[in-house]
Order: sequence, then structure tokens, then C-alpha cells
Amino acid sequence: MGTPKVSVIVPVHNGRSTLERTIRSVLDQSLPPDQVEIIAVDDGSTDGSGEELDRLAAGRRGFTVVHQEASGGPGRPRNVGIERATGEYVFFLDADDHLAPEALERCCAMADANETDVVVPKYVGVGRKVNPYLFRETVESTTIYDAVPNLYGSITALKLYRRGLLDRHHIRFPEGMLSGEDQIFAVRAYFEAKGVSVLADYDCYYWVERNDGTSALQRGGAPAETYFPEIKRLMAFVAERTGPGPVRDRLLRRHFAIEVFSRFDPRYQAFSEDERRATRDAARELAGAWSNPEIMAALSPYSRVLDHALRHGLDDLVDEAARRHAVDPPPIVVDGDRAYLAYPGFRDPELAIPDDVFEVHGPLGWRRRLTGLEWRDGRLLVRGYAFVDGVGDGEQSEELVLRRRPDGAEYRIPFRRATPSTEGPAEGRKNPELVAEIDFGAAGPAPGRWDAWVVVTIQRLTHEGRLVAAQGVRSPGGRIAMVRTGRPLVTPYLTSGIGALALHVGGRGGQPAPAEPAEPARRPSGTLRLETVLATALPDDGTAVSVRALLRHRETGETRAAEATVERRPESLDVSAELDLQGARRGIWDASYEVTAGSATGEFRAPAGADLPSAGRRSGPFRTVRGNLSVRVGTARIGTARIGAARTGSARTGTTRIGSVRIGNAAVSRIRRLVRKRA
Repeated sequence: MGTPKVSVIVPVHNGRSTLERTIRSVLDQSLPPDQVEIIAVDDGSTDGSGEELDRLAAGRRGFTVVHQEASGGPGRPRNVGIERATGEYVFFLDADDHLAPEALERCCAMADANETDVVVPKYVGVGRKVNPYLFRETVESTTIYDAVPNLYGSITALKLYRRGLLDRHHIRFPEGMLSGEDQIFAVRAYFEAKGVSVLADYDCYYWVERNDGTSALQRGGAPAETYFPEIKRLMAFVAERTGPGPVRDRLLRRHFAIEVFSRFDPRYQAFSEDERRATRDAARELAGAWSNPEIMAALSPYSRVLDHALRHGLDDLVDEAARRHAVDPPPIVVDGDRAYLAYPGFRDPELAIPDDVFEVHGPLGWRRRLTGLEWRDGRLLVRGYAFVDGVGDGEQSEELVLRRRPDGAEYRIPFRRATPSTEGPAEGRKNPELVAEIDFGAAGPAPGRWDAWVVVTIQRLTHEGRLVAAQGVRSPGGRIAMVRTGRPLVTPYLTSGIGALALHVGGRGGQPAPAEPAEPARRPSGTLRLETVLATALPDDGTAVSVRALLRHRETGETRAAEATVERRPESLDVSAELDLQGARRGIWDASYEVTAGSATGEFRAPAGADLPSAGRRSGPFRTVRGNLSVRVGTARIGTARIGAARTGSARTGTTRIGSVRIGNAAVSRIRRLVRKRA
């Protein structure tokens, strides 16, 4: 076996159940087998992992198994793997995880093409969350000093590294650490690399969460006495390699948020008193050395409370805030245009902690959903919920705001509160149901397309967002309605994609009527009878409503009309009309309804039943490609003769007699094609 392209290093400690899948994913790579070296290091396993590795490696060239005493963490087995590696690149793969078939080939090709020293693969979480927004685009070459992409969002060692980089700068893992050992390794590699590639267009690495509670983090992570010295070393390295300013603040901010203050998450409650004390003291040292207002301003109020309490020796406040944080977020206090998370110590006169320590920067956490939509008594009822987490109902007000495209004109309707719904999403059952009634009459929204927004106001703080439908919510469909002006039609709908509520007031030209398919019937007397039911949302106030049935010739625009008989019901109109077709011009006539409600009038195409034939040569009603009703009358004629019938031809002269006229057969063919095209 020649020099391999890549050495895959797999540290193993009691991972027998997943080993075959992990190793198989390396053996099945698209790179030629002689280009992939496997170095699996059994770190004192007691579950048979060592024997399983020996079985998998048997008879395979380029597959080395190393057995050693348990070292207390993955650092030493990875270092052993680096020392034995012969590949141009090394790739670290944990024994729980596995690779996609082209992962190694693509990563090596990326490094080769761009002469980069590190390649960050695309991770896929299996039973665990992986931030989908971290690396959304492939980047051929970047550095740790660039804010985008955020390389510092991933400082795990599970990447491809040029082996020469690791040897030249002697980059190795700290040993004997249960967790966190890979961060200083990855960070040093980022800083020493002349370039880093991000491979985001292929799912490379399947990162699997153990479900047996045996992972280091599931067991609480490394103890403070071994964990924090490495974090201190890491932060000191970053501070040494960066001067004061935005780059240092950005990198250290990540360490405070994820490596330092995360130790005070709910796990802190299970620590012994000695472990808590060691955690506080170590975190205090780091805060005293590198914390500053610029770093803290972008962190959460909880992190800022911890930072302030640690630096001021308020250990009791640290423990009290951690207890509250482990149970539920504290209440939100709104004061004018600012909001605060009222952790213990907020506005305590004895502690005199500045308000900005507790301030929430950016939007508050809030939720909203459309849970129901229905027509009732001529109005559209909009049901839903909208609330800011941690703020009492009495402190906020809610409005439904319609915004018209494209001019942004607004129409506002206050929500009224009802008893919480017993249906819909669970988060909506704990809060009052909101109901808004949209009246489209004289004072209603003008014609146009309107997007529905919900606006929640707390003092001088405002939160707004599109009103997105909960699962199962459907539009009740368009209705003939009383509108301010224009066509008397209102159509609520849910937008494609996010399913947000929108309205079309006034309809548009050629739009079908909100009606049942017309039932056309030809009468012997030469009339066409139409019967249908129009869906309505009209107030029960005696407002005049009338309907005319129309037939409009598609080519000439000639119109035939008939007043319809209308029987008014609570949410519909029963409509019937007879249209006279005697003497009607041959061709296609499109059927529609002209509806007048109050002062608004509009014309709408008549929908056709699915059982009607599609357009053809035969006379009679048919269904258009858009599902509307049209009628073909007669067959096109020239003079008094019908093309294709009652004609005589002469092969000798190449002519055809139509009535008293004789014309060329070629001309007849052209006329026939023209008639068919126009029909």
C-alpha cells in the first residue's frame, strides 16, 4: 500500500454497538481503498469493542487497531492516531458517528483545489440538533479572522486536517479530559491554517447522539478542576493571537456563552457544593481577565447576571439566579420602550445592579397563530392567539392589521379576547383566544390584496408578524359580500409557503364566481336555463341584491343577458335564469353572472360541472380548460353553406361548389383550417 490520501482516526471507548456502522462507512468510501487508512484506537474498552475492531480489521490492509489502557478521554487515543498516521490528510471520526459515501473524496478535493489546511464538512444531526444556519453555503477559502462564515460556530475536531499543519505546529489534543479536549485543537488549527474551506453542499458527517446516557456531556461533562484550565488556556491563546477589538470580542464572546456560562445550566443544580464552588471560582477568574461591556452586550441577560455577580463576589446571587434559570425563565418587566428579565437581584436597592444587566436586547420571545377562519353574519371572523412569553395578559394589547400590496395602506381591527380554546396548538390553550371581525361594508378595507399581520403592544414596545395558520386551518373560500366599492367579492386565502392569512377584496377580472357549478339545460324553445347557488356573506339588513346571467360572444363581445330569479338564504343565493339563444351568432359564448349588492357590481365567470364535455366541435355547453362554462352555438358557415357538407367537388378542375359559388379546393382547405382555429 502506497502513501494514502487520508488517515481516518477513530478513538473508541465502549462503543461496540455502533462500531460496524462507523467502520463500514469508511470502508465504503468512494475514494479507492488504497487511498484511505483507518487507525482505530481502543482506549481500554470493557464491552468487547477491542475484539470487534480486531474482527473488522482482519485481513484488511491499511486498517490498524491499537489497544491501550483507558486514558480518561479521547485526547490520548487521537494523539496516538496522529503519530501513526501516514496520510496527506487526517480526518477524526467518533465511534458513534458515520460518514456519507463521498465525504472523504469531496473533503480532500476541496483542500487540494484551494490549498487549504482545514475542511469543515457539513454535519447532519441524528437524534441531536445541529444548527442548520451555521454553514449554509460552500466557501472555498476563509480564515478565522472573517466573521462570515462563522468558523467559530464549530470548534469540534471532527474535520479534515492537513497532516503537515498538525506536525509543523505540533498541534495535539490535551489528554485525560472527559470533554472539551477538542476545542483548543480545532482553534489552534484555525489560527495556524493558511486557509479553511467549508463544504456545505453535501451531507458529509452524521453526528449521532447516544441514547444510553453514557456520553461525557450526558454525565455532566468534565469536572471543573480539569475542564476550566483548558478553557483558560484556550481563551488565553485567543487573546494572545488577537489584539483588543471586534475580532477578539467576537471569539471570546463564544467562549463565555458556550464554554463558561453554560456550566451554570440546569446541570449546575446537580453539582456537589465543592464542584459548584470550583465552577464559580474558575468562571470568576475568566470573567475578571477577559470580560468587557462589548462582549457582554450581545449575550443573554442570564449571562450578564452571572458575569456581574461573579465579578462582584455575589455567589449567593449566582446560585439563586441559576435555580430560577433551571426551572422557568423569570417574568418580563416592560418599562416604556425597554424590557427586562427580572432575575433575582433586579432593582434590588441593596445590590444596586444596573438595569442594563437585565435588559433584553432585540425582540422578546412571542408566539402567534391563526386557529380559525369563518364567515358569520356578513363578516369574516379571524381567530387566533398572540402573546409575549413572560408578560401578563393585562399588560399587552393586540390588533389585526391588514396591509395592502403594494402601497402599504393599513386597515386595523382590534382583537377582542375570548375564553382560551380547547383545540389547536397546546401553546394557544393557555392564553385567551383572540377574535377579530372584519366588516367589508362602507367603512371596510378598499379593493386590493391585503396581508394579515398581528401586532402586540406592551407600553411602547411593539411586536408584529404575519398571522400564520396552525395545522388543519383552511380558508372558508370566497363570498359575495358587501364591499366599499368595486366588485362585491371577498376571498380569504393562505399564502403558499408559510400559510399566512391574506385577503383579496373586490376580486379580479375573469375570476370565477363563488358558486356551485352551473347546471345548464337546453330548452326546445331555444333558451338556455342556468341554475346555481352563490355563496354569500351578506348582512341581514334588507340590502338589495340582484343577479343577471350573461352570455358574451368570445370574438365580437356581443352580450345576451337575462334577469335571474333570486331566492335569498342566510349564506347563499339560489339563482336561476333563462337566456334566449334564438338567432344567436355562431361561435363560443362565455357564461357569467353579474352580481349587484348594494352599490357594488361585479361580473364573475360561471363555473362548470366536471361532467360537462371539454371544448369540441359539437354545439352546446362545455367546460373550458379553466373550469368555466361556455356554450358553442351552431357551426361556422360561409354564406349559407356549411363547410364539410352540402358541397360538390370536381377533381378535374380542382374546385368546389358551395351553393352557387365555385372556389378552389386549396382555398376551401384554408378556410376550413381558419374556421377550426377561430372555433
